[in-house]
Amino acid sequence: TDGKIRDHSLEREVETLGNSEKYQSHVQAVENHSTEEVGGIKRINALGALKLNSAGTATLAAVDDMHQATGRDLNLVVGKKHNAAVGSDMFEKIAGLRKSVAGASQRLVAPKNHVGSENVNIFKILCDTLDLVQQMASEIAAHQHGPTPVPTTAAAFTADAAKAALLSAELGSVTL
Repeated sequence: TDGKIRDHSLEREVETLGNSEKYQSHVQAVENHSTEEVGGIKRINALGALKLNSAGTATLAAVDDMHQATGRDLNLVVGKKHNAAVGSDMFEKIAGLRKSVAGASQRLVAPKNHVGSENVNIFKILCDTLDLVQQMASEIAAHQHGPTPVPTTAAAFTADAAKAALLSAELGSVTL
């Protein structure tokens, strides 16, 4: 028909083996809850933008894997707190720069840490530097200039060597 078709009923049931509908545009208003159950794959192809809006909570869940992909940017805006819980390992592969800017502070907490390149760990270099400081302080405390006694500051150098050894041990315990 070229006119308007209007269905009005208390209940409506449609059962068919196949259904195909084509619209120029489509608007659907549901005044209460809406549930759709699909026994197979549900596919929505939007050749323009796809917008899902909720005035309340939005939940997207999958029993199996979940994938997100975009050919351009992925922008995430969180109004308050962002929580992520990962049950096993988490891997990130970033082709370019990764920049993290925190307004107040940033904490990285892990039993063991590696910061640097694949072959260089700045924590390991710091541990090695503390070991070197400890060794130098011990050598300075024991050094002599010919037949003279050890320096009068030998005890201070020995104490500094002990402090460097403690710092090295503390940092070494969290370094990969």
